[in-house]
Amino acid sequence: QIRMQGSCAISGEYPAVIKLMASGKLVVDDLISKTAPLSEGQFWFDKLYNREDNLLKVVLLP
Repeated sequence: QIRMQGSCAISGEYPAVIKLMASGKLVVDDLISKTAPLSEGQFWFDKLYNREDNLLKVVLLP
C-alpha cells in the first residue's frame, strides 16, 4: 500500500494541528471546500492559487 500526501502553503504546523484534530478540539469538516479525484489536481490547484470560488481546502483522492 502506498500513501502519497502533499500540501502547499504550510509552515510546519502539522504536529500541532494533528494533535488538535485527535483531541476533537479542531473539527476540519467545514474547512474542506471540495473533494475531487487526483486526476483533477491541476484544475483544483489552479483554482486555489487564483483564489476562485472561495475555496479553502481541496482534498484529492486517488
